[in-house]
Amino acid sequence: VQSILVTADDDNVSGVFRLAFRGHSTDDISVRATADDLRNALEMLPTVGSITVSKESFSNGFVWAVTFLTDYGNESSFGPIPSLSISINPTDMPDLFATEVTSVAGTSLLGTGARIAVNNELVAFKGYEQQKLTTQCKSTNGLLSGYFSLSIGNTRTKELPHDVSAMDLKRELENIGEVKVLRRIKQSNQNAFEWTIIFLEKLGNVPMLSVHDHLACSDGSVGPFMYTVENAQGVLPRMDGPFAGEVELNALHYVGRNVISHTIRNLTRGMRYHFRVSAWNGYGESYGQSRHSTPATIIPVDKPGPPTSIHMTSVDNKTLKISWSAALSNGGFQGISKYSVELAENPSAYNEVQQITISASDSLSGKFKLGFDGSWTRLIPANADASQISSAITAMPNMGGISANTNQSGLNSSSWMITFEKNIGDLPLLTIDTAWLGENHISAEVVEIAPGRDIFSGDDHSTFKRTFTVEHTPEIQEIILESSANDMGGYFFIHFMGERSSNIHVDSDATTIQRVLEGVSTIDEVTVSIIPHTQDSISLYGQRWVVTFKSHRGDLPSLLVDSGSGPASTITTGGTLLGSSPLIRVETKEDGGIRTNFVTPSILNENKTYTTRISSLNGYSWSTPAHSKFGISPSKGVPSSPREVRVNVLSNTELGVSWKQPNFSGGDEVAGYKVQWDVDTKFDHSSATVRATQNSTDYFFVVRNLDPFESYFVRVIAYNAQGFSEPEIATHFLMYMNTIMISLIETGGNVDLTETFSIRYTSNQGIQRETNPISVYATSREVENELNIIGIDNAVSVDREDRSNVFDLSGIETNYFDIRYRLSLVGDQDISSISINDENLGSIVPSVDF
Repeated sequence: VQSILVTADDDNVSGVFRLAFRGHSTDDISVRATADDLRNALEMLPTVGSITVSKESFSNGFVWAVTFLTDYGNESSFGPIPSLSISINPTDMPDLFATEVTSVAGTSLLGTGARIAVNNELVAFKGYEQQKLTTQCKSTNGLLSGYFSLSIGNTRTKELPHDVSAMDLKRELENIGEVKVLRRIKQSNQNAFEWTIIFLEKLGNVPMLSVHDHLACSDGSVGPFMYTVENAQGVLPRMDGPFAGEVELNALHYVGRNVISHTIRNLTRGMRYHFRVSAWNGYGESYGQSRHSTPATIIPVDKPGPPTSIHMTSVDNKTLKISWSAALSNGGFQGISKYSVELAENPSAYNEVQQITISASDSLSGKFKLGFDGSWTRLIPANADASQISSAITAMPNMGGISANTNQSGLNSSSWMITFEKNIGDLPLLTIDTAWLGENHISAEVVEIAPGRDIFSGDDHSTFKRTFTVEHTPEIQEIILESSANDMGGYFFIHFMGERSSNIHVDSDATTIQRVLEGVSTIDEVTVSIIPHTQDSISLYGQRWVVTFKSHRGDLPSLLVDSGSGPASTITTGGTLLGSSPLIRVETKEDGGIRTNFVTPSILNENKTYTTRISSLNGYSWSTPAHSKFGISPSKGVPSSPREVRVNVLSNTELGVSWKQPNFSGGDEVAGYKVQWDVDTKFDHSSATVRATQNSTDYFFVVRNLDPFESYFVRVIAYNAQGFSEPEIATHFLMYMNTIMISLIETGGNVDLTETFSIRYTSNQGIQRETNPISVYATSREVENELNIIGIDNAVSVDREDRSNVFDLSGIETNYFDIRYRLSLVGDQDISSISINDENLGSIVPSVDF
């Protein structure tokens, strides 16, 4: 837990600041930002996973508390993570941020004596014993094999393989007590392993694990090949502070009991507590040795709140989608661990039935309104027929659907029977506003003929009922490798939560990639699959490595890639990568966490009405269930939108568009797709139709004969017999790619080998950087590396072309010295300007063209 404290000498603090974490920075944040505003800004950073943020205001300031839920440090000692850092200087790069800043002239923080500071309030795993277990051969060429076991006291694990996974070792050590295990493959030797074991249940200074080594090395060296060291010594809780307390119990009240229990009341909900017990036998002035509690800590929690805003929609004639909003209260625990979704057919016998009757002393005339749960109908004639009543009631926004029958109609009275077919359960009575009825009106009433019943509360087994559990969804990230020709080579590194992998070659297979990733101590278990790019689509040469985090929970920080040409980021190029404009980037395909939506299996009946109720679990107890307000019948509809719609430039007059079929067809087969393009978002210029092909999931279309001086928007729409889907706007295959040409030209023949230039970069945020001096004869790789090293927000790929007379004798647009560097910048920010420092260029004239 880290706090961000904003204070001033007077109540006049204002302005903005930025935060950085592990080398990446946010956009501007107002000093008066809400907790949600700050959380959203931080979670936009690739290095930040799931967090919670709370805010408190006080005289002349504010404080936010940021809890990191998915970041637990690095292999040296798990728990401490880097501090957030702050900047109030708009041009600062992340390496210039600090943990405390004070307002001065020219900065973005205003107010008398205004200042911002970050403090570490709580360090994860602080006080818990951490031991590191290492296996390795004597020589770096030796290959380990065999098994080992561990013991502490009288408890011993079974024989474990020399490269046992962190999760398998954890499961074995759980016999000792709750532990957390992290594994690291030592980068110096792919056959040497380290496991960090954190004892979460055994408190204090835990005895060292005993090693039973049955390992062997291929180099013939003699063991031992395994040893343990203490990374962090465990300490016992101090049992003091504002939340500490104690109670004395009279032992005479518990004579003859083997088990003594006592309830501690008035604890703070959501606070972790530890307990210890000691006894006194009347001898001396002090109690005996304390026994500490198991589990080591426990949280007093309430039942969580139920989900809210339950909404059901039809996917097709056999399938429904159910969505909801998370519970407003977690009951004091850090989050919801799962949802229970109950789905049932709502028989007509369970429908609410109400009767409306109005009467007059003479002939009935005028109009009236009906109300339901805060909503009102339009004016209804006193002698309305059943269709008029039905139309008026179903027009109310909180009404799902009804059937109306005229029960009685005459000169002096009218009566209608209303059956609620979509509003579920025992409903409030309709109300009548009679202000517009004629003077002869004498009475108006609504009575309940049959109360609506809850299908879930009874033991009716004659109807369809199913229960589904919505649990944690693993995070899925893609590492995307691509180049402009089929010549990509080299290697790169992966960073995650501050740890770096060993090198990964671009031609590695899935098993090797998995092994390297699981060798990073902050990564537990993953699965890896490889999807090759194909040349009949807009994809460039390369692959997609799909990484699924099996054991991590929640929304994780992004994997970062590093080819040695600049800071680790979600995009890298150059450095240790080889080939034609090689590029590696990372995309998060699915955030980890608990989903708040669910698509039913396609087993429903379009002639039935279904209802649902949903409960939330916080790890300790279930909430009361929340019911959907309306029932719904599945029905055919339009398809969902096409997926992964991408566009790429094929030539100065052609665009390639690719997409995947929709997740849902709407109940009828997808007949085809409409591809639309235009110079604006009206899409009233041109379109083409692509017929759907049986068993095809991937589609491609080339848009031709375009104006090379225009920019185009592209979108794709799917359609079936029911109509057209929502359009999906195409995104560029490489988002935010800018191409810049730097020319170095000299016409008089006065060039030697000493001239240098440097490139100045300015972002839209005003951040300025300048490269080291670069020789005018520099290769594309040398220019590329210099640009990437200065840490701009875009990965830079450079191509070089020499048009000097010595290489081009055509005489057409040639010069004595003519070097062109084409910069391709790929990232998530636009370039404000790039300029050339020409102080050391002599007679060479530089130019920059965007």
